[in-house]
Order: sequence, then C-alpha cells, then structure tokens
Amino acid sequence: MPGCYFSNSGIDLSIFKMKELRSFFYKIPISMTCRLSTGNIRLNNYFIPIQISIILLLFSSGCKNTCQQKAENGEGYITYKISYAEDNPYKNNRFLPGETTLVFKGIKASFFTSGMGIIHMVNLLDNEHKKYTSLLINSFGDNYAFTEVPEDIIKQENDPKYTFELTEEKKIIAGLVCNKAIVKDITNKSKFDIYCYKKMKVILGSSPYKDFNYLLMEYKDTRFGLPMQLLATKANLSPVDTILLNLEERGEYNWVDRKTFLSVINHLKFPG
Repeated sequence: MPGCYFSNSGIDLSIFKMKELRSFFYKIPISMTCRLSTGNIRLNNYFIPIQISIILLLFSSGCKNTCQQKAENGEGYITYKISYAEDNPYKNNRFLPGETTLVFKGIKASFFTSGMGIIHMVNLLDNEHKKYTSLLINSFGDNYAFTEVPEDIIKQENDPKYTFELTEEKKIIAGLVCNKAIVKDITNKSKFDIYCYKKMKVILGSSPYKDFNYLLMEYKDTRFGLPMQLLATKANLSPVDTILLNLEERGEYNWVDRKTFLSVINHLKFPG
C-alpha cells in the first residue's frame, strides 16, 4: 500500500506547541494518502502553512481498504462528490466545492470541504452534547466560527420533515453494498431515494436526517441555503484521529452568530 505523503510546503512540525498535534501527523494510518500544502491557519498565535485540502485525508484506495478494514466502533472516512442543480442560486460562485469528506467516530462527525483550495469549511457535529459548530478557514483572510443555537437546530431538523423507509434494494457504492431508502418529504409533499450502508451508523444531527442514523452514501442535502447532491466515491472504515472531531479547540476564530457567518460566506472574494 502507498504511504502517507506530505507535499513540500515548508511545514515545520516543531512549531506545534501541542504535543497531541505533532502526534497526529506522525500517526496517520499508512493506508491513506494525505495532502498538505499552502494556506494559513492560526494555532496558538503561530501561522502554519497548510492547505486544508488538508486534513481532508484523501484515500489512495477505496474498495480494497474498505473491504479489508472494518472499523469496530463505527468510525472512518467517506469522500463525497458534490453536484448541483442547474437552478442552484450560487452557480456563479467560484468557491463552490466539488467534494467533501466526512470523518466520523461513534456519535461525533465532521465534514471537511474546500473551495478552490483557498476557502475551507469544517462542520463539527457533536451529537452527544447537541453542539453543532461551523468553521470558515480563509487562507487569505480572517477565520470565522459559529455554534448553532437551539431554535436553529430544531428548525434544521424539522424543516423539511423527513420519514424513511429502508428497502432491500441494493447497489454498490465506493466498494460498500448499500441499501436503498425511500425518503418522504412531508413538508414539501414529495419523495426521493437515497442509499446507505446499514451496517454502520452515523448520526447527522442538526439536519433532516437526524433520525435515520445510517451511513449515507448517496443523498441530497441543503446547507446554508445551498442544495447539493452527494455521492460517496471513496470509503475507508479505519480508525480516525479524534483531533479531526474537535478542531474548534485548535485555532483562532472570530466567533459570530449564524447571520453574520452567512454574510461572511456570501461576500467572499477571490484574492487579486
């Protein structure tokens, strides 16, 4: 299997004051390929050149690793291709991402998404404490963060309101045998199909899928007003590093409310 590589980006691990972060870089499983290059994240007043296609652990092999390595406690990495409808309200936005990576372990999960390798979004889902935090990491500007308030969580979990019917119809996605489920959108009086890996449970709180709790492999979702279709392309059900589930503790952010955070996203501009 290929090893883990870092691009020559001038990363000096000695600037990491936190021992656990240094350990993270050294302990990445060799079954994955990691890409780190340039961009700036502030960590304890140090600037670290790092391109967060980053922490998006991109995997060098899909089905082979997945079929041979099953995480016992429900953990792993899933990379999704993102597609958009023609009537997407943000279709002229240059920062629209083409993929996102889900990292999950137990009842915690994180999504890592990058736009043009410059703007990076991290969504942290702490279902145990009902805490849902979004981080915006800008290689050429300030970093922002916000945590959902209870009333917004309730709205996102119930508007639209979904019910689910799991079927025995199957297809293989990213090397996993997945079951089709029929989603009934009670709010909009419609229905659509999704596919999940029912041997693995993942909780996606603060979303209409909060009660489904299977590992979603093909589905649609709307985040920050952006409708998306997601299809898993790579799966690795091997142990994850919990640093990836607690990144709000690892950097400097301007903490704002949801409205301000969305305004920052809507006014992002490409440098130069």
